[in-house]
Amino acid sequence: MKVLIVDDEPFITQGLSLLIDWEKEGCEIAACLENGKEALQYMRENPVDLVLTDIRMPEMSGLELMEQVRNEKLSDAYFIIMSGYDDFGYAQQALRLGCLDYLLKPVDGAELVEMLRKISSERDKLLQEQQRQKELEQAYLGRNMISRLIGTYDTGKPRKIIMSDLMDKLVRAVEIEDKRQIHDLVYEFYIEVKEKELSEETLNFNISYLLYQLIRIADEQDPEIDHEEIMNFISESSFEKSLVWGNSDCMIDFCMEYAQYIQQLRSRSARSVLNDVEKEIREHYAENISLRELSRKFFINNAYLGQMFKKKYGVSFKDYLTDYRIREAARMLVSTDRKIINIAEDVGYKDSDYFVQKFIERMGCTPSKYRKEKGSAGN
Repeated sequence: MKVLIVDDEPFITQGLSLLIDWEKEGCEIAACLENGKEALQYMRENPVDLVLTDIRMPEMSGLELMEQVRNEKLSDAYFIIMSGYDDFGYAQQALRLGCLDYLLKPVDGAELVEMLRKISSERDKLLQEQQRQKELEQAYLGRNMISRLIGTYDTGKPRKIIMSDLMDKLVRAVEIEDKRQIHDLVYEFYIEVKEKELSEETLNFNISYLLYQLIRIADEQDPEIDHEEIMNFISESSFEKSLVWGNSDCMIDFCMEYAQYIQQLRSRSARSVLNDVEKEIREHYAENISLRELSRKFFINNAYLGQMFKKKYGVSFKDYLTDYRIREAARMLVSTDRKIINIAEDVGYKDSDYFVQKFIERMGCTPSKYRKEKGSAGN
């Protein structure tokens, strides 16, 4: 949990940061600020899970901060109000605004830890409920997709997904085209259905959840893909048989077909993405770019992008970027009279010693020697 501490007395914020072992309680102090106005601005720009704030502060009080955060709908963060006064009126007002609790100064460490654990427990329950709701919604969406494919429309309410963990494993197996896992997980699914004597409706509801997740991973491979293409592929595959017949072999066939389809999408999108990555390097090589950052930008799996990059260029992304930077530095050494330390910065190296080390590794000599030799050769 990210915790924001707000108090106009520096010794209070410092004391609170040392009062307990925050890390042990699963917390990280995001910032310590002096008043509600600073805290409000911080929360407009940064996510926070818990705000521990004094009531009386200059510019904006803790209560005003809390009210403004709620009015602007900035955050669902928990609030704990602190005060040096045993003021029941303040406590009532704070609770009306949705404050979780009220602490008297000086804050007792054991009491604070107890509150943090209470918040952590409530937060875990909320996250679990949100996940359960998400699964239900995804299954319901998948259910309506099935209805579209087989020509019926289901208006029933979503049932609880009882095998989402198993379905998630199956989705992962399809995504990486693990044929043995696909085979084993599908059989495990149908065995469990039989053993628990689940209804056909519950069976189809679980399959709906699977379908939704499979469509999602297809979409992740190529953000520009037409969803009609995905739906057409499903309708032309073994999916309808697996749904209507309730047959594990048909479901295995469908999952195998879909795994191959994902690989086709991935191969198709990777080619264009690699061109985009190469362009990013050319245009932004001096910036702090990384493969992980680029994979997020182009909506492709980080590890897979790294594999495709190495397959095409014969080196890792990191080595390719280093080579490009050093080649640009070599060009600048010969074509300009800029200082070596400035050239290092121009190609993305803040540490000039590290730049020299990388230059020697690639070019076999120091930048100054390279400039001298290549410069004189050109004269």
